[in-house]
Amino acid sequence: MSPLLEATDLVKEFPVAGTAGLFTPARKFTAVEKVSFELQAGQTLALVGESGSGKSTTARLAARLIDVTSGTVHLDGQDITALQGADLIEVRRQVQVVFQDPFSSLNPRHTVERIITAPLRYQKRPMPGGARTVARGLMERVGLNPDHVDRYPAQFSGGQAQRIGIARALAVGPRVLVCDEAVSALDVSVQAAIINLLRELQREEGFGCLFIAHDLAVVRQIATRVAVMTAGRVVETGERDEVFDRPQHEYTRKLLAAVPRIRPEWEAARRRNAGKVNV
Repeated sequence: MSPLLEATDLVKEFPVAGTAGLFTPARKFTAVEKVSFELQAGQTLALVGESGSGKSTTARLAARLIDVTSGTVHLDGQDITALQGADLIEVRRQVQVVFQDPFSSLNPRHTVERIITAPLRYQKRPMPGGARTVARGLMERVGLNPDHVDRYPAQFSGGQAQRIGIARALAVGPRVLVCDEAVSALDVSVQAAIINLLRELQREEGFGCLFIAHDLAVVRQIATRVAVMTAGRVVETGERDEVFDRPQHEYTRKLLAAVPRIRPEWEAARRRNAGKVNV
């Protein structure tokens, strides 16, 4: 089966400010170097690594939010690397992004109705029953009270604001959802709720999900496959359980070793003392 989204040898270079002279070209920083991956419909591929590893830049390249220096991105077999104009607008419909900080990605001056239906207006797509009906329906799908359609982002919690961002992304029926650290700014209990929501929506819609994260505990809950990045390169790719249980690369083993674990003897002691009351 051909992949829904495929990146091949992606490279992204950024000029280093202040390094260009009259006779010397500007130096360049390579943020992503020869990165390749495949994402199937209905699967979640997690790109993991420490801050600065290049995973978010890779996600932006795949979503065509920034241009590649070299390499290609294919969506359902079509090369979208250099598309412009109406063709790029169609790609933006099919590949939607949920960002890390929900509040910074939501216009504080707009109501939820206007925020959720913005992609539909931009894409000039019909809204059966009107914008209000569409917004209420999407709010209900992501677990929000549709009666709050006239509220503003500041009137919602962080988890609720992220649900608004997810509803906005779903409005145009994307085939790929890019989640760029979409739960890292949320409390642990809220993270679990958002992850469960994403998994449920994926089962219903069948979209592929490119999930960017540094928290391996979160990744283990949602990923189908995992690609580990460091210094702009992918150093290991595999099925989730293979990567977690039998890591092949030394960097992957270091990442896993850094995950906090409860020592078994501490947990046993906690359970023994759970019914005791200190006076």
